Amino acid sequence: MSSKAEPQNPLPWGEELPSFLPVEEAGVGSSRLPPPGQPVLRIRGVNHYFGTGDTRTQVLFDNTLEVMPGEMVIMSGPSGSGKTTLLTLIGGLRTLQEGQIEVWDADRGNYRTLRGVDEAELVQIRRLIGFIFQRHNLFDSLTALQNIRMAQQLKNSRPDPDSDARELLTYLLLGEKDIQGKPQKNRFHYKPAQLSGGQRQRVAVARALVNRPKLVLADEPTAALDANSGMAVVALLQSLARQRSEAEMRRLVRSPEEAGESGRLGEWQVPLLKRIATERGTTSLIVTHDARIMNLADRIVHMERGRIESNVVVAERLFVREGLRQCPAFAAILPEEQEKIADHILIGVHPNEPVRPDHLAAKPGCVEVYQPGEVIVRQGEPVNEHSKFYLIRRGTVEVLRETGGLPEKLTEMGPGRYFGEVALLMDQPRNATVRALTRVEVYTVNRVTFDRYRSVSLPFIERILANFRAGSRV
Repeated sequence: MSSKAEPQNPLPWGEELPSFLPVEEAGVGSSRLPPPGQPVLRIRGVNHYFGTGDTRTQVLFDNTLEVMPGEMVIMSGPSGSGKTTLLTLIGGLRTLQEGQIEVWDADRGNYRTLRGVDEAELVQIRRLIGFIFQRHNLFDSLTALQNIRMAQQLKNSRPDPDSDARELLTYLLLGEKDIQGKPQKNRFHYKPAQLSGGQRQRVAVARALVNRPKLVLADEPTAALDANSGMAVVALLQSLARQRSEAEMRRLVRSPEEAGESGRLGEWQVPLLKRIATERGTTSLIVTHDARIMNLADRIVHMERGRIESNVVVAERLFVREGLRQCPAFAAILPEEQEKIADHILIGVHPNEPVRPDHLAAKPGCVEVYQPGEVIVRQGEPVNEHSKFYLIRRGTVEVLRETGGLPEKLTEMGPGRYFGEVALLMDQPRNATVRALTRVEVYTVNRVTFDRYRSVSLPFIERILANFRAGSRV
C-alpha cells in the first residue's frame, strides 16, 4: 500500500488536470457545448471504399472515436493510412457509406448525423465546422479580408465583422506589426497571388476560426508556417479550447533563443489573443506530422492501414505513468516499459471525466468501478492468479486493518495513489481491507503482467522489501 503523497500532475498547461467541459471557465458560449460527459464528435464503425465492382477497395475499417469539447486531437500515421479520408468524411466532404458520424449542433441542442442525409443537410453540417485545408482553398479574386468576410456571411455576423477579421489577421502577423511590435505593411488587401504560401495559410486559418466553430478540422495546418506563425495558430486553438492562465500565456513570450524551433508569441499578441478568444470549448481534430503540435496534443489518434490502432489521451497516459513510476514494483523498469503497461490499461478518457459503461465494455478489465461501501480488497484474502494491482483513477478509498476483532482506520487515499503491490510482491494474503468511500474508479494490472515486470525489477525490489514487511501495506 502506498503511503506517499499524491503525485504532482505532470501536465504542461498547469497545476490541475483541466476538464474538457470546464463549465466554470467556459465563459461566453458555454451553453453551446454538449451535455457534460458527451462528445462534440461521435464516430462509430466507419468503413469506406474507393472504386466500384472489381476495383472496389476498402480503405477504412471499423473506425470508432469520440472527441470531447476542448480537446486538441492529433491524427498521426503514415501516408495512405486513411487520416485525410476520415477527416473529409467527418466534414461531410465525402459521402458516408457505412457506420455513423454525429456532430453536435448547439443551435438545435442535439446531434446531426452525416449518414443518409441530403446535400442541403450536409451544407448545414459543414457550417458547424471550421475547415483548414492543406491547400488553402482561398478565392483568388478576393483579398485576404474579403476571403474571411465570405466565411462570416455563412453565420450570423458578429457586432463588428470587419474589426473581427482584422484582429485575427493582425494576431497572425499579417497586420501592421511584426512579432517584435515593429511596423510592417499589412496584408489585409492582398489577393492570394500576392501572398507567400505561409501567408495564404494564415488567411485560411483566420477564415476557419472567424465564426468560432466548436469543431475545427485541419489537414497539416502548420506545414507551410514558420515557427512563430505556427505557435500563434496553436496558441489560438488552445485558447479557444479552454481558459489559459496568465502564467501560461507569459511562458509563450520568450526570446528567440529560448523559443528555438517551437516558436514564440510577441508581447503585444497576448492581449490581442485574449480579446479574440472570448469563447471556450472549441475542439480541434488535426492531421499532422508536425512535432511542434504533436507535443501539445490532448489526444493522439494513430492510424495504420485504414484503422485507428491507438487512441491515447495524453493526460491519462501521463497520469497512469506517474502512478506506476511511484510504485516500487514498476519504478526500476525502463520508461518505455512503463509506457507499455500504461498504454495497455488506458481507456481513452481524460482522468477528470468519469467512465461510462460503454468505455468499460470497449476495454474490459482495464478499469473497475466500485460504489460507496464496496470492498475492493479484503484483509486475509489469498493472493492467486486473479489478484490485481490497483491505481486509483477517481474517488476516495479508506484502508482498514482488523486487530483483535476491531477494525482500525489506517488512512484514506485518492486519485494517483495505488495499492495491492506488496501482497503480490511477497505472495502473501492481503493484510488490510480497502473500501470505497465514494464512487471509485481504479485502473488494474493483472497478476500475469505484474509478475512479468516483477522479475525485471526483482533486484531493486529485494532492496526495498524490508521496508514494506513492517509497514501497513496491502
